[in-house]
Amino acid sequence: MDMALPIVNATTAALARVSAAFNAPLARAVVFGVHIDGHLVVEGLLIAVIVFQLSRKSYKPPKKPLSEKEVDELCDEWEPEPLCPPIKEESHIDPPILESAAGPHTTIEGKEVVNFASANYLGLIGNEKIIDSCVGSLEKYGVGSCGPRGFYGTIGLYILCSCS
Repeated sequence: MDMALPIVNATTAALARVSAAFNAPLARAVVFGVHIDGHLVVEGLLIAVIVFQLSRKSYKPPKKPLSEKEVDELCDEWEPEPLCPPIKEESHIDPPILESAAGPHTTIEGKEVVNFASANYLGLIGNEKIIDSCVGSLEKYGVGSCGPRGFYGTIGLYILCSCS
C-alpha cells in the first residue's frame, strides 16, 4: 500500500497537468470549424496518423518475374483504349472556308460576315502601305529563322547598330 501511494500521487499530478493544458485559454484549436479545447488532442491525432502510416506495409511487386510466354500472352490480349471516342457521321461538321483576308469583315461562302475571331484588331491586314513596306524589307534583308552576322553576312543594319 505504501508503494501505491506515490504512483497514485504521480498519476493525479499528471492528470491535473493534462486537464490544465486542456483548460488553458491559449491552447484552444479549431479543426474543421469545431472548437476543440487543447492542442494536445490535435497533436495526439497527428502522432497517431504518423505512427499508423509508418507501420503500414508498403506495396511490393511479386518477386517472380513473368516468363516470356506470359508476357506474350498479356501483349496479345492487350487492346489499347482510344484517346477519344470515334466521330459519328451525323456529328461531322464541315468547317467554313475563309475566302478573304482575316480582317474585321471577311467573306465566308460568298457572304460578308463580321469576324470576331480575328487577330487583326488594328485593321492593318490589307493596308497597302504596310504590305509595300514588308515586301521591300524582305527584298532588301531576306528572311530566316535567325540573324547571326557570321551566317547571313554583314548587312546595313549591323553597321547601323554598331555605330549607335
